[in-house]
Amino acid sequence: MHGLLLLLAFIVLTLEPVMRVSGSPTPESAAVIEANLLSLLGMSRRPKMDREKLRRRAAIPAVMMQLYKQQTNQELDTATLPLPGRHIRSANTVTTFTHTDSALDARFTNERFRLQFDVSTLPETEKVTGAELRLSVAPRKGEEDDASPSPSQRYQRVQALEIMKPGVKGKSRAILRSIDSKVVDLWTSESVALDLMPAVERWRSAKDENYGIIIDIRSASGERVSNSSIRLRRSLETHESESDWRPVEPLLLVYSDDGRNNQRRVEDLVNRRKRAAAAATADRKRRRKNGWDICRRRRLYVDFADVGWNDWIVAPSGYDAFYCAGDCPFPLPDHLNTTNHAVVQTLVNSVNPNLVPKACCVPTTLQTVSMLYLDEHGRTVLKTYADMAVEGCGCR
Repeated sequence: MHGLLLLLAFIVLTLEPVMRVSGSPTPESAAVIEANLLSLLGMSRRPKMDREKLRRRAAIPAVMMQLYKQQTNQELDTATLPLPGRHIRSANTVTTFTHTDSALDARFTNERFRLQFDVSTLPETEKVTGAELRLSVAPRKGEEDDASPSPSQRYQRVQALEIMKPGVKGKSRAILRSIDSKVVDLWTSESVALDLMPAVERWRSAKDENYGIIIDIRSASGERVSNSSIRLRRSLETHESESDWRPVEPLLLVYSDDGRNNQRRVEDLVNRRKRAAAAATADRKRRRKNGWDICRRRRLYVDFADVGWNDWIVAPSGYDAFYCAGDCPFPLPDHLNTTNHAVVQTLVNSVNPNLVPKACCVPTTLQTVSMLYLDEHGRTVLKTYADMAVEGCGCR
């Protein structure tokens, strides 16, 4: 609730002059308001967008857009990301990482390549609950019409091996441990996901021992392949451009929980659309016959462009925050979702207004809001924030 009030104060101070109560805020007060709002979003400062980060903004990974749409369209209003079929515990944040290029890349082939992801920038306060590597599978041009491809042509095994200790050329071989492996059907698959949770956990606990992973691709029979459709590195033969490589490059998705959202009770996780329709119907009934405006939800739209945040917030462009306003008359109508305490307070106020004030019109039900944005390191982040939009109002 405190965070929502900060957000409303920020919007009021940045709206058109006709909406202002006390004029434009001073630079100092505006900085304080913005700092408080960023703190609500779990950030220390506003991400700065340089030319490289803006290029990344134009090429948001498709998997992140898919997760965002899945979260915003789900039936249950929950801050926990819906990730069915994955061994991932509660998570309200997904952060993407790309391979850190180095001179060592030239030593590896397309079918046995080293990938390294710098996860040291993950906030220490966030608990990592899952991690997966996403690899793209290029379409098999001209081969999909082959009615009976051999297993070695159609299936390949992809294995992720963590480098526990690098090898020394001519002296010792690298020490590897197997993390995960999958058999990929090249004729039907568009991507493959590998579980890297054990590796990410070790990289976080021993930051100096992040030597990356080896991705080893073999045929179904265990033989090395000479030409795999699974994308690990930019094509050297075709001089693939950065814009073509971005959508298919390997991505590490780290799922985490910042501990800011409490798990909601099952009975609270009801259909979002039904609740919105019920709230709209109730709003139309919350006016007394004499025209006195009764406590109800009012429209308030937060536009991120108006506050200058549209360069780093990818989606949404804004959202309906709403607010509650109106009178709590005596006797309190049944539809105002009142508590017993509010009824007693209103009764006492009707007898002696100087003794206690009327019950107040306040939010009684709040919704989550999901945001897809670029952080200060240029990484794509999907995060859900609880209690950001008013869904129902009542007298309390």
